[in-house]
Amino acid sequence: MTMGMDAGSHSLTLGRLYAWEKKLYEEVKAGEQTRKTYVRKCSRLRSQDSAEEGLHFVDKSRAEANDLHSRISVALRSVESISDRIQKLRDEELQPQLYELLHMRNWKMMLESHEAQNRVMLEVKYFNSRAYGKFSNDSHRLATLQLEAELDNWHSCFTAYVSTQKAYIEALGGWLSKFVSPNVEFCSSGDPLVLPYRIHWPPLLVTCHDWSACLEKLPHKTVACAMKSFGKDIHALWNQQGEEQQQKRKVDGLSKELDRRTLAFQRAERRILESKISEQGSEMSVRNFIEDIAERKNELEMFRKRLDVEQGKHLASMKETHGITINGFQRGFSSVFESLAEFSKATVKMYSGLVTYRKNAKTAENDGSNVSYME
Repeated sequence: MTMGMDAGSHSLTLGRLYAWEKKLYEEVKAGEQTRKTYVRKCSRLRSQDSAEEGLHFVDKSRAEANDLHSRISVALRSVESISDRIQKLRDEELQPQLYELLHMRNWKMMLESHEAQNRVMLEVKYFNSRAYGKFSNDSHRLATLQLEAELDNWHSCFTAYVSTQKAYIEALGGWLSKFVSPNVEFCSSGDPLVLPYRIHWPPLLVTCHDWSACLEKLPHKTVACAMKSFGKDIHALWNQQGEEQQQKRKVDGLSKELDRRTLAFQRAERRILESKISEQGSEMSVRNFIEDIAERKNELEMFRKRLDVEQGKHLASMKETHGITINGFQRGFSSVFESLAEFSKATVKMYSGLVTYRKNAKTAENDGSNVSYME
């Protein structure tokens, strides 16, 4: 998002700042070691007895102390030069980049995109789909599982986007606060959310403070809840598809068994008819066959009724799957894009407010007054 910025690459600026701060740390650390050595040398020099040690040794120690003092002076100038370089990068590169980020078109593009998606989902919400009629298969269930995984990844990316932005602004504000003198305090109102614009504070620090406070007020939790709720609907659909498939397998098994029993019944019936026609069978055996056929016919009818019941359960399961699908997409998915549209709208409003605050802050700086976006 920052690669095409007019104020230069934000990541490269941060990289240079890190390199200069690392160099500053090394200079300060080395200078502190030199200072400690200088203090020890001066202490030893004061305690030396010129009569015992000799003037030559005292002069040598004094020369070493002077050399250390010169090195400390050089280190201080180096630290000051590096500090000036860091502040220059802060004011001439980092600050314009952050202000350009507030002005970027991306935020409005995101709002326009989510509003368009929300309009589409509103149309889907009131769309009357045709009645159920197709049962779920393995490919349907796999697609549902993939959708759940993508939604979970979407939720993770969104929460990471919010938390990362907040963490970055807080870290940036914490870094900028290092430039502030310890005796500069917050405004006398005691409200931690109201930070006055003062010449003692880097202008970007005030912006970061208000930026961080505004991020807390964005409706990101509503979006996360909508995504999690829709994710539960998708998982329920996946479970329901599994139950429907199980019921379908049960119906298919019973149908095959019914076909087998029907075929066996028809063979038995043919044998009785053949016996009557040939008149080979005795009247008793024929009567036994008829009773057996009647019993088999009754069992076959009971089995057919059982199959009808299971088929009814399968149809009900298909209807349940269809209902979960329609309700999940019409209500669950719609609520996701609706919450995203509201979040984007609040985001655009926040950035517009921060930009307006910055303009007012410049005017206040010239007038010598205090201003805060949170006010």
